[in-house]
Amino acid sequence: MDVERMSALLKMRAEEEERIRRIEREDREDAARREWLAAFSAVQAKIGPIFRTNDNDHTKSKYADLADIERIVTPILTEHGFSTTSCPVPCELPGHIRMRLTIGHYGGHEKVYEDDFPLDSTGSGGKVNKTAIQAKGSTQTYARRYLKASALDLAFMDDRDGNRPKPEPEVETISEEQVMQLRELIEASEADEKRFLAFGKIERLSDMPATQFESAVNMLKRRLQERTGR
Repeated sequence: MDVERMSALLKMRAEEEERIRRIEREDREDAARREWLAAFSAVQAKIGPIFRTNDNDHTKSKYADLADIERIVTPILTEHGFSTTSCPVPCELPGHIRMRLTIGHYGGHEKVYEDDFPLDSTGSGGKVNKTAIQAKGSTQTYARRYLKASALDLAFMDDRDGNRPKPEPEVETISEEQVMQLRELIEASEADEKRFLAFGKIERLSDMPATQFESAVNMLKRRLQERTGR
């Protein structure tokens, strides 16, 4: 028996098996990511505006608190196989809390959102009005609301006397499949989704008029080509 040849053959076999496992793993991850995107598009299409029902005595305005958001979005997220978790994580910035929001899907894919928030320990005049534990709790509640609103791209509206505003004239918008196609192109081209939405003067991808879809796709494809050279 040629020991060196046998060792080389065994090494080649092990490398080939590892390559096959890597390809299968990448295929599973890609399938889970696509399933996440499809479900997320369905969620965004179903979530309507969040109405501001709480009074801010300082600014004399209304705002939507965490309960307003959870009451609307949690049942829709659950219906489409999503779960969310929020927790504080180590933060090196003094006087701040870093919060992490994880949106997971039963298909196996998840996305993580993080941001740093200054401790809410003072009032509008700069005077300390909370204990340390109260400031921490208040900041975490605000951070959860902010992260979820940002991650889900929520729109907020005033609830005038409990009545919804009169609907605007209907404009045909893009389909769920087209929303998913745009989201995949945005990720592939590493575009900034917020800037993309601002450029189109829309709050969510699902709000895009159908007449703008083709030009949006072409713009993202040009960006992808510039980034990859293909």
